[in-house]
Amino acid sequence: MKRAVLLLLWLSLPIQALAQAPEPVPEAPSRRLVLNSMLVARVNPLGLESQTRVGYQARLYRKEGMLFRDNFLFLGAYPKINPASIKVGPVVELQPLSMLNLRLSAEYVGFFGTQGFLQSRPSPNAEYSETVLDAGAAVNEQYGTSGAHLAFEPLVQLKVGPIAVRNRFGLEYWSMSLREGDRVWYDATLDTLVPGKGFTLANDLDVLFMGAPPLVVGARYSLVQPLYTPRHLADGEAETQENGHHRLGLLAAYVFYDEGYTAFNKPAIILNVAWYLRHRYRTGVEVSRAVPYALLGFAFQSDLLDGT
Repeated sequence: MKRAVLLLLWLSLPIQALAQAPEPVPEAPSRRLVLNSMLVARVNPLGLESQTRVGYQARLYRKEGMLFRDNFLFLGAYPKINPASIKVGPVVELQPLSMLNLRLSAEYVGFFGTQGFLQSRPSPNAEYSETVLDAGAAVNEQYGTSGAHLAFEPLVQLKVGPIAVRNRFGLEYWSMSLREGDRVWYDATLDTLVPGKGFTLANDLDVLFMGAPPLVVGARYSLVQPLYTPRHLADGEAETQENGHHRLGLLAAYVFYDEGYTAFNKPAIILNVAWYLRHRYRTGVEVSRAVPYALLGFAFQSDLLDGT
């Protein structure tokens, strides 16, 4: 699985040499106060979350050419809230070239002790199927707690004619206060047992056809891999379960209009329907392979500063 993550990163880089200049687009203002908002609903696993990216964005330099024109430094926050938890903290994005974005974030993570979350386990080998989690919620195994989440997420993006390719890789570190004796916990977003103190890897690779606006359609391959160490196992215990997973499916977006850098722009519907290629429970053990992961979202962008 780790080799698969490295392969995705390698595949996303050499194709840059094939990129051609896309259609001319309006140049972004030198300084911006940006708000990006998205509300998403998800099934398999079930979830509902509001995500907001808000902050100050400034152009780094002026230079002709599509490779250089979309550059910036962003300083802000990326709060996420759902019925079970909240994540909030500072985020920094550096985009030195149009094709490369580097995001670094630090978040406070707080669980309310509702909706069956947070549930933790003593070992990565423990069960965390939906049946087991529902049974735990029925006897109040969930509890409120908090912790910290750090993430480094480089994004590579390019366009060849009507075809766009982008790859976002995530290296995430978690430090959660868990119940005594527990070493891992179930995170519904990553849909796996995450180390209480440790790292996870995540990757989204998109190949999109952008030749028929306002519709964008293509494919997304997603991968998640927790990185366990001996500290996450009991003395003498071996890791016997594979909690990493990956899925492949449709990614589509319909952008109703794009009027530039205005107070309300680019309202869009986003759909991701994917089937699990590997998962401990969602490829026939508990959930049929025929049942897809599905995410439906509504997003928009706002420019709140009249900058030039």
